[in-house]
Amino acid sequence: MEPMNRSALLSLHVYNDYANALVLDTAAKMTEEELTRNSSPSHRSVKALLLHIALCEYGFILRCNSTPLESINKDFEAFSLAEIRNLYARVTALRKDYLDSADDIALNEIVPIKIAGQPLNLARWQMLSQSLIHSVHHRGELSIVMTGLGYPLPTLDPLLQYIRESGQSWPLD
Repeated sequence: MEPMNRSALLSLHVYNDYANALVLDTAAKMTEEELTRNSSPSHRSVKALLLHIALCEYGFILRCNSTPLESINKDFEAFSLAEIRNLYARVTALRKDYLDSADDIALNEIVPIKIAGQPLNLARWQMLSQSLIHSVHHRGELSIVMTGLGYPLPTLDPLLQYIRESGQSWPLD
């Protein structure tokens, strides 16, 4: 597999933040009962799934920065949506700062990490792409779950972001 360069990772980062904001804005319309209802096949509830996405992104950017992982000793359901939104903002800032300063040599550097106690060696670009693509996967799940709860997500296609950023309007609005 060819390495992903800084420019490609920045593009994915910008899209990821755009899509996460759409999901969080939709989640903000939900009641606490709807957010915590057992509705997700993978992580119990919308709130737990939102937090899972943020924590995975956070863990991988900390690893890219060679920063020790923090232990978050709080039940997923105990987080408020505001705390989850703040975590997303923190992750966004850390990843943007990292990508603004990293070059392709740093992104290709192999870093030893542990996942589920197993030592692994991955390039930084691989960890970043994993965290971003993992989020796409779970936003797809959230789209199904939140629609089932009566809160359909807006279209999350990157094409809409590209069109709007260029000053054009989406013809299907």
